[in-house]
Amino acid sequence: MLGKLRQKKTRMRDKFFKWLIGTPPAIVGGWWNRAGVCLVRKLHLSDARAALDIIYEPCGLLSANEAAADAPIQSDIVNALRCAAEHLGNEKFYLAVGVPSGDIFIKNIEIPSGLSEKQIEQLSVVEAVSNLPVPPEEICADFLRGEIRSDAVNERIDVAFCKRGLVDELSLLAEDAGVVLGVVDRDVQAVHDATLWCAARQLDMTAVSYPLGILFAGDAANFLVCRSALDHSSYLVNGLANALTKPAEDMALILAELQAYCRRAGLSVEKGEPLAQLYLIDAGNGAELMASSFDALTGNAARINPKMLVSGDSSAVPIFGLMVAIGMAFRTHA
Repeated sequence: MLGKLRQKKTRMRDKFFKWLIGTPPAIVGGWWNRAGVCLVRKLHLSDARAALDIIYEPCGLLSANEAAADAPIQSDIVNALRCAAEHLGNEKFYLAVGVPSGDIFIKNIEIPSGLSEKQIEQLSVVEAVSNLPVPPEEICADFLRGEIRSDAVNERIDVAFCKRGLVDELSLLAEDAGVVLGVVDRDVQAVHDATLWCAARQLDMTAVSYPLGILFAGDAANFLVCRSALDHSSYLVNGLANALTKPAEDMALILAELQAYCRRAGLSVEKGEPLAQLYLIDAGNGAELMASSFDALTGNAARINPKMLVSGDSSAVPIFGLMVAIGMAFRTHA
């Protein structure tokens, strides 16, 4: 009886403290362009067992492909973001947005071991200033530490930085829509993370080998070369309307283009199969053709359809934007 009473008091105390200090709002992944706004919410606490809910709100008359090359109109995006957020209900959340990779820079640097978080923050700003021709107060910088040995003299960290104007602009846009901006990251990083999650859920593929490639089928196809968990390059693939139905001669040209991008990313293609893994992100059919179509790039190719892993109407969502929003939905609080 005392044990049950003690447990009951503990649960009541936990609820009291949550009420007193407030529980952190949930993270909602976001992506937008001139065509619409996509939000993805994780419905369960465990990443491995998470269910994803999608909300897509159009904000223009152009199709996703027509809008891709145009600068978004802020008022249209604000209105669409406000409507999409209202569909989530009254629950408070932080918005995690994926932005074009060219807006955020990543550098891997070596620093002395044993520095405090404050000291590393200062070094991160110094590194950012040396790469961006702007004063320190106009820079946003963050860093990621890896595992280090206790006897290590130095350690390597990844420093991410961008112009503060980018974050300020996104914050104002979110504020105008009644949303709080919580996380900003590269869209390619979000796509990488979403691909690994989709592969584990849809194909039961949990082992990751680098370098890996991620290829989007569609009129505005993207090809990502991921040399590590943080080192990614993105390229547009000309003429890849649907890799699964291309004639052999067209497929040969596409493969040559992909091999050229692998070389540009620093991979060797002379010995063949420059990629350890390749994922085709596609919402169509033709999985049987997939593996044999890309033998020149890898002996381990697989196809993923992310729209089968989300609840809600995803028919109008650009597949690249969906993957960005999925990846950002798994971000954690700062």
